[in-house]
Amino acid sequence: MAASSNDSNMRQRFKPPANAPKASDKQQQQQQQFRPQPPKTPPFQLNPRIAFAVLFAAHAAAALYHPIQDCDETFNYWEPTHYLTHGHGFQTWEYSPEYAIRSWAYVGLHALVTLPVKLLGLGKLAEFYFLRLVLGFVCALCEARLFSKINAALNPRIGLTFLLVMATSPGMWHASISYLPSSFAMYFVTLGIAGFMDWRGGLRTAQGIWMFGVAGTLGWPFAAALSAPFLLEEFSMGVLSDEEGMVKLFWRVVDGITRTLLIMFMQTMADAFFYKKTQIVPWNIVAYNIFSSKGGPDLYGTEPWHFYLRNLALNFHVWFLLALISMPLLVLQHTFRMKGNTRASYFRSITFLSPFYLWLAIFTLQPHKEERFMYPAYPALAVNAAVSLHIILGNVNSTDPKDFVARIPFQLRLGGLFLFCLASFVLSGLRIAGTITAYNAPLNVYKPLHNDSAISAAAKLDDFVCLGKEWYRFPSHYFLPEGVRAKFIKSEFSGLLPGEFSEAGSGFGLFPGAWLIPPGMNDENIEDVGKYTEVKHCTYIVDSQLPSTEATTLEPSYTNDEGTWERAGCQSFLDGFSTTVLGRTLWVPDLPFVPERMKRVWGEYCLLKRKRKASPERERVMGHAVRSMNMQQLLSVKAVPYVLLALAALALVVKYFQDKQHRSAARPRSPDPEKPTDVNTFAEKRMKDSERKLGTWTPSTFKRPEAVPYPDWSVIDTKPLPYRPFRWGPYHITMGLRSMNWDEWIELDNNYLRYHEDKARRIAERGAKCCRTDPDPKVWDAAVELLEELSAYLTERYPSMFTKTDVGIDNTVTNESFNIPELTMNGNKEDPMQLCARLVQDDLAIMIEKEDGQYYLLAGAILLAGFWRLEDKFGMCMSEIHTSGDVPGFKSKLEKGMMNFFRRVKPESPVLRNNYFMQVDDSLPWSHSIGSEDAQDGIGWYTAEKNRAIKHHFFRSERQSLRRLPRSGGVVFTIRTYFLPVTELAEEPYVPGRLASAVRSWGDDVAKYKGREQYQDVLLEFLDKKHEEQVAGGLDLSKEEEVRAYPW
Repeated sequence: MAASSNDSNMRQRFKPPANAPKASDKQQQQQQQFRPQPPKTPPFQLNPRIAFAVLFAAHAAAALYHPIQDCDETFNYWEPTHYLTHGHGFQTWEYSPEYAIRSWAYVGLHALVTLPVKLLGLGKLAEFYFLRLVLGFVCALCEARLFSKINAALNPRIGLTFLLVMATSPGMWHASISYLPSSFAMYFVTLGIAGFMDWRGGLRTAQGIWMFGVAGTLGWPFAAALSAPFLLEEFSMGVLSDEEGMVKLFWRVVDGITRTLLIMFMQTMADAFFYKKTQIVPWNIVAYNIFSSKGGPDLYGTEPWHFYLRNLALNFHVWFLLALISMPLLVLQHTFRMKGNTRASYFRSITFLSPFYLWLAIFTLQPHKEERFMYPAYPALAVNAAVSLHIILGNVNSTDPKDFVARIPFQLRLGGLFLFCLASFVLSGLRIAGTITAYNAPLNVYKPLHNDSAISAAAKLDDFVCLGKEWYRFPSHYFLPEGVRAKFIKSEFSGLLPGEFSEAGSGFGLFPGAWLIPPGMNDENIEDVGKYTEVKHCTYIVDSQLPSTEATTLEPSYTNDEGTWERAGCQSFLDGFSTTVLGRTLWVPDLPFVPERMKRVWGEYCLLKRKRKASPERERVMGHAVRSMNMQQLLSVKAVPYVLLALAALALVVKYFQDKQHRSAARPRSPDPEKPTDVNTFAEKRMKDSERKLGTWTPSTFKRPEAVPYPDWSVIDTKPLPYRPFRWGPYHITMGLRSMNWDEWIELDNNYLRYHEDKARRIAERGAKCCRTDPDPKVWDAAVELLEELSAYLTERYPSMFTKTDVGIDNTVTNESFNIPELTMNGNKEDPMQLCARLVQDDLAIMIEKEDGQYYLLAGAILLAGFWRLEDKFGMCMSEIHTSGDVPGFKSKLEKGMMNFFRRVKPESPVLRNNYFMQVDDSLPWSHSIGSEDAQDGIGWYTAEKNRAIKHHFFRSERQSLRRLPRSGGVVFTIRTYFLPVTELAEEPYVPGRLASAVRSWGDDVAKYKGREQYQDVLLEFLDKKHEEQVAGGLDLSKEEEVRAYPW
């Protein structure tokens, strides 16, 4: 406590210049400037270990009971940690490698902390609370260190007040255990302040810089700004010192910066491991928040300038007021009394008090404000408040008869101090209790999934817990049993929700979700409808029922829908809109003497469970499964000999015709797809429904036969195959399937470069609107499997254009190199379906079976479809795709057979089908005659100009292949479109007459679907005329079947 000890520290800090006053003179100057009154007895000093115990006890209680206050904590930190430790979780756009403004090094460090609990098998909830307790433990250690340095460098009374603020303030109650970079930065800011404050045994500039550096790299970059006052003090002292002092200062600074750069290097290496490319995340954060040209963080809301004043008053009440007046009190103390009760010089005191003011000024000026942005400055606030109280107490305890306060009885002064401390304790307790009792329901509502034996037994793999309007209160997947997933359903919220980390399987290395670019992400908070799940797929729903909230179409009251949902568990939840400001701010007891208007108003926060009853669709599918199984058993017992004979006869017939036909451009004749077809005539065979559960697939060992190189294929000379898939009337609505020769899976011709150019242009212009893969790992694996299958097939079938590489495939014509493990084309990472699209002329779609037995379009590259858009159909089931497009006869003639076929198709049994359309413009990718591709409505044949000249009429012929992928079980459509003018088509023998007959034979529903009314007059007149010319020219109609057998 002697002044000389402080002076000794000052002497260690710098050497005075030769012409400076003597040390004794300078010492006297400092003592006169700021000397505390020597106490009669040594001041009480609390042992730092006891201080640590007090702090940790407070933080441990917060870890166990305090709710998560910010959805950013859940989705940006708890969920990525859950992905690292449990293989799945929600992913925000910040983790997309395109933006990379979140550090995997930071998340990975915390994931390692949870591993011991996971290895012990204590459950995910134990992992969650263990990590929270560890955060509280680390925070207490940092605070205890600063507490000990305050005792040594300033005054034990300041240390005690600092301890009181940190242990009892509502702000520290949640900041200490929040899993946020701002809390992490707060820990190291605390150590940084301690480092600059501790002069014993020499200056610790390097240590202080290092601690602030860790706060700014692994934590939050802006936290480094809090070091500015301390560095300014260092440089000021260096200027006043001699050359030796400047050299020592230089090397201390270099030491601190070197340590920081080492941490940043290790962080960058860790992030590069996850992102698969070099990312300096701290810089990315700064660039987004300061230099973003798209609105940056302001897109997520702005607040008035006084936001932080109100927020800090709530979280620190009287301590915040004391922190605000600390600098004025110090100035007044120095100016009018020339004495103080701290050991530090006036200059040092200003240094210690400046960080809080600096931080508050910087963030008050920012439009986007959030409570957590203040966390790094909380230790500085506590120091300021403690210094203020110390100055006030020094004057209150004055015994100088000249002071007015000395005339007040000591007991009265002591009583005032007691009331002040009591008020701080009461305000803190009421605020903390109010927050816990009002808002901790999200931490408790999921307990029935773990504790209630009936419900926890029912919760099973692939059950969905759906989040609508309560999405932002979801505490993370750590609160759900293993295998149960959270999903989003549409609510009134119209911003961008998190997606899901990819769970791609083998061949992708560790944590592919960290480096695979997720679909539908953007940094403009633009909604992506692909993030939503339909309510019908939800097993559970989390819903709130508040008196002030009215149900809407998008946010109905699921709680009141007792016919569908039953309550698995409900918790009381404060209705903030109906409760007064006092009730929202503090705990108000629900006792009779409390006025009704002052009481808190409550609602319910519920976990709802779907009542177990089979949906009509599921009953229909399962009923069909039973009937199919019975038929299979009947065949196996009574009809085996007949089936074997029939198959043998069919094999002989097929072999006979295969031997006679030429295997080049001419294709084998096939069953007529315009006639009703028995699926038992295909190469695909019935698969017993009992063999696998709906929505599951056991990988098959089937390997596609190696393709025979296409004879004399050339990207310049090989012409498109002349598919003419129409017949003389009548017209039949059928699936029209026929078996496929494996060599003929993908067809390429001399239009390849044109198609490739069209696709590349549309990928650049429309991106995910045309090419997209659902992030579900099962879907992603299917898309990658398709890419692998295409790469293998193309190098075999078209070796003059495609070359196999160690990592994928090269296109030697377009000079494109595809890396399958990294999902890149010429080094640029892309969606796997987009990469597939660049390889072939076809459009591509993958249908995935879900647990309802329906097949859903969850991966697609639809670039040249002409009449439909991927963004309209993505995520729809097969039935909805067809009914939403008013496909003729789907419900009455196609749906049942299509569902049966998709359920039973085997990997070894690919099929083909053909289709055709007329178009009255020359655009292959999109028929502009039916409306703009970007129009939300008003698209249809009714917008097309009627009876345009024949030169505008074009014929679209589609060749579709369908096959099941053996590893993932996805069913792949390839849709190859052939496009040519009708005027050119009509020159071919037999075609105009047959096409005219086919168009006339369409029923009214088909005619409407294909837009016949808009072009029939001109088209049919032209075709009839060309047919008459051919007949007049000697065309022998009796030989058509020999010349143009279907589908040619």
